[in-house]
Amino acid sequence: MKKKIAIIVLGCLYALNMQAQDTTARKYRLDFAKMYFDGGGTYLPSFTGQQLLNGQLSAFEHSATLNPYLTWGAFHFWGHTEFYVTFPLNQLMLQKNDQASHQLLHSVATGARLYPWAMKEGKIRPYIGANWGALQFKQELKPDENQPTLSKDIMLNYDAGVMYNYKKIAVRLGINYFSDNKWNYPVSKIQMAEIETPRMSFQMGLLYTFDVSKDNTKENIDKWNSYPRVSKLSYDAKKFGDFFVGIGPSISFSLSKSDYNAAHFPYLQQKLTSKSYFDIAVGYHFNKANLFTTMSYRNPSYKTEGLGSSQSIKKTSLAIEVNKFLTDYSGFAPYIGINVAYDKLDYEQNVDGVKKIQTFTDPIEPGITFGWDIVPGKTNEALILRTNLRWNPFSKFELEGKKFNFSQLEYNLIQVIFYPERFRWRKK
Repeated sequence: MKKKIAIIVLGCLYALNMQAQDTTARKYRLDFAKMYFDGGGTYLPSFTGQQLLNGQLSAFEHSATLNPYLTWGAFHFWGHTEFYVTFPLNQLMLQKNDQASHQLLHSVATGARLYPWAMKEGKIRPYIGANWGALQFKQELKPDENQPTLSKDIMLNYDAGVMYNYKKIAVRLGINYFSDNKWNYPVSKIQMAEIETPRMSFQMGLLYTFDVSKDNTKENIDKWNSYPRVSKLSYDAKKFGDFFVGIGPSISFSLSKSDYNAAHFPYLQQKLTSKSYFDIAVGYHFNKANLFTTMSYRNPSYKTEGLGSSQSIKKTSLAIEVNKFLTDYSGFAPYIGINVAYDKLDYEQNVDGVKKIQTFTDPIEPGITFGWDIVPGKTNEALILRTNLRWNPFSKFELEGKKFNFSQLEYNLIQVIFYPERFRWRKK
């Protein structure tokens, strides 16, 4: 998996470097990125399920489905790349089955696509890409429908397709390829069955594009377009620093299996994925030093259940972090830093009506932060977009002498950052 990710990242960086050297047309800073909203649907073919009847495995057919979605994303590098976050909405069964159904759903997924030829009005443009997120699968068999939900966390998938745009509207046709479609699914507490879900899905979407960076005075537009393509974020900074507040949707993934679940709940999900939650932040940006400090509050919750058992964890976390900007490439400003968190974990399990409740605290939980800001106006903008990932590799607790590894990757999808002082300054 790590090798695949490294190859994709290096390939994209090489391609972007070649595109950056294209001098056939002037590339202005404020043309670097353009946002969009995308609504559409994904078709997944039917597949074979497994159930236990009279002590024997029995195969049956699961219905094909249509999965509607909403995507928030942006085209970057002057129309050569696309970064996006997709929010699944529902799942519609295309065939009726009164005895069996299923759920095969992405969690919130994020990805990138590469366009060898830049997006251009009135032209069809092919793309290739990759996305990652958790894929969840559950069989629902009557009469009890108490089957567990399994998840493949941080699953890397691939896609390819074509895009056609006219003015602010674009149409997408694509194919998605799932790199891992085999599930060792529990049909009872002691018996597993291998189920293969569809290897490919087919996508159609309708996009609306818009550019918020040009909603400024001509003076600002000319000034921001005059910035060097590669420079420090502090370039042209006038003030020492500014306070900010931020909020954005997030999701967390467990990176390791727990010894406790392997021993007591092998039929439940082994790596837990949280529900979506909000990352709330307050901080101070040291404009001239190219760094910022943040205090972030998160409260993700995790749950897995099935076959008469359930397990849930509610996490309350307060983190302090320091991040340093590496560079600013036409409004794309990556950063890296360290964080220390105070974590409180409320654990609850229920096995056939017998409950166990415990609380664990970890006053010093170190981690690493990586992310990027989208900043067309450098330190002159009052409202920007931020994406960050936090890795906390040492989180764990013990139950009945068994380790419950809770190593986490927190992914803050798109956070809206507001600088009140910059807003007042620009009003003047």
